[in-house]
Amino acid sequence: MHAPQKILEDTPLASIPEAAWRLVSEAVRSAKDPFHTPCLATIGEFGPAQRTVVLRDVNEKERMLVCHTDRRSAKVAELVSDDRSSWLFYDRERKLQLRFCGATTVHTADALADSRWAATRELGRACYTSRQGPGVYLQRPPPAPGRCRSPEEERLAREQFAVAACWVDFIDWLYLSIKGHRRAQFCWRDDAWEGHWVAP
Repeated sequence: MHAPQKILEDTPLASIPEAAWRLVSEAVRSAKDPFHTPCLATIGEFGPAQRTVVLRDVNEKERMLVCHTDRRSAKVAELVSDDRSSWLFYDRERKLQLRFCGATTVHTADALADSRWAATRELGRACYTSRQGPGVYLQRPPPAPGRCRSPEEERLAREQFAVAACWVDFIDWLYLSIKGHRRAQFCWRDDAWEGHWVAP
C-alpha cells in the first residue's frame, strides 16, 4: 500500500532514511510497486550504462540492495571494473524519487549467492540456462525459457547466476509537490546517516 501523500509531505529530515528504506523494503514483496523495478546505473567502457532490474532483497541494517543477474552480462564486467553504482527509484503516484548510491559487488559462489539461488523459483532459474550470454548477436530471438529439465541444466543455470549487492552510502530523496518540492541528501558517516535539506 502506498504511503499517504500527507505522510511524505511531512516527513522530518531525520526520519527520511528510515522512510526510504521502508518503502524499498515493501517493494520487494510486490511486483506492482513501482519501486520493485529500479534503474541500476553503472560505469561502462563508453560511459554511464543503465538498465531496469528487479529488486530482490533489501537489508536496511546492512544498508544493502540486491538484484539478480547473469554473470556473463555487461553490468557484471562493469561492476568488477568499477563498483560505483546508482539505483534510481521513481513512483509517479507518490511523486517520489529516490536515489541510492554505493559500491555494488558481484557474488557468484558464496553464501549470499547460494541463499539467493535457494530463494529463486524454478521458472526464474530457467532464465539462466541460455548457452548465449546477454548481448550476444543472434540470427533470431530465442525461444522463451522453460524449466530446468535435467541436473545438467540446473548446474549450468547455477553457474551463470550472479547476485549484485549494493552497500549504500548515499541517499537522495526528492518529493514533488505543488506546495513546494522537498529534497534531502544523506551520507553514511560514523555509523549514522548525516543529512541536509538541499535545493530541489
